[in-house]
Amino acid sequence: MNIYVNWRTATKAILKNRKRSLLTIFGIVIGIASVITILSIGRGFEKETLRNLTNGESDEVNIQVNYAPSNDSLSYSSLDYFTDVDIATVKQVEGVKSANYPDPDYSNIYKGIYIKGKKQNKQVSLINDLGKDPVIGRQLTAYENETLDKVAMIDSVTAKEMYGSAENALDRGIELDSHLFKIIGIYQGSESESLFSMPESNIQIPKKTYLHYFNDTAEKSSLTVTLEKGVSPSSVTTDVIEQLKEKGAMKAFGEYQVFDTALLTDGISKILRTITVFISAVAGISLFIAGVGVMNMMYISVSERTKEIGIRRALGATQNSIRMQFLLEGVTLTLFGGIVGYIVGISSAYIIGSNIDIPISIEFSTVFLAISVSTGIGLIFSVMPASAAAKKDLIETLR
Repeated sequence: MNIYVNWRTATKAILKNRKRSLLTIFGIVIGIASVITILSIGRGFEKETLRNLTNGESDEVNIQVNYAPSNDSLSYSSLDYFTDVDIATVKQVEGVKSANYPDPDYSNIYKGIYIKGKKQNKQVSLINDLGKDPVIGRQLTAYENETLDKVAMIDSVTAKEMYGSAENALDRGIELDSHLFKIIGIYQGSESESLFSMPESNIQIPKKTYLHYFNDTAEKSSLTVTLEKGVSPSSVTTDVIEQLKEKGAMKAFGEYQVFDTALLTDGISKILRTITVFISAVAGISLFIAGVGVMNMMYISVSERTKEIGIRRALGATQNSIRMQFLLEGVTLTLFGGIVGYIVGISSAYIIGSNIDIPISIEFSTVFLAISVSTGIGLIFSVMPASAAAKKDLIETLR
């Protein structure tokens, strides 16, 4: 008897016991869906975390060279640890593409403002063109950016904290480091932030206005070094440190150290992946329980169909044919459960991700995992019942 005929017979047997089959499939669906949901959210969280750490998708390798003074008094001085001569020295090292002082971080600017007599730090975003869509008032414009106007948009939460309501805040003032800005618009703010999301800005002002009135100069306490593609980071960083030890302006007062962002992101990636796999393994326990349920159902099916097995054997069916039929029953049940479980898992991941503000990562490996695991469960947990059915004594089955 060929596999197709066996599969048709197996399908008829499954449909004959719909309630029992659905309960067995339900266990597989729950197990697969749990694992797929956790993997999709975990991988999405991992990618988003690394993207935030690296400030984008660039594949360039950057290292940060720091200076650790041997005398604590130097730590509190205004002395520059690096000079333009140090930058020229580092650029001469083979494998170095560029070197410079770190640019001021305009993506995370915090300014203290007084709210009801207490100073609170609020995040400020710098805008080149248009600000966020306002709920009251108007947006910032490119014209105000060019004319260095002291105007601002604030979120509704900050407006409520400062003036009691968004309406009362419009056309009032907000002071940032002794500079008074006129509030021209209010945009929607969030009362609470997601555990996994990045903080949202509370205040928006024109970028050129900020650069004109606020003196944020390059920090000379470290260097950012970009490496050429294809070079060994460890080898180049060793050469950079050796050159600074020999020619650095502050070589006599401390030591030069390297902070490798590639190593940091790689380490964090491994930790997050390990956590995701561990949680998935815990969720996978439900798959084992579902597999036991499949085995139990198959044993019951074999027991109830003893006469059917006997008749088929009497008509010429071989032990292998009987074994194949029951194996296909188990695999069909679990494979169907795996497909449904994958769909449920991805849907659950999207729903959960949208509620806690995490991007979902769907990879081909999860499709392969769902199909292979569900098929594997069907085969493994159906082997013993199928073998028991095939080995039944012909005389006993016909009694």
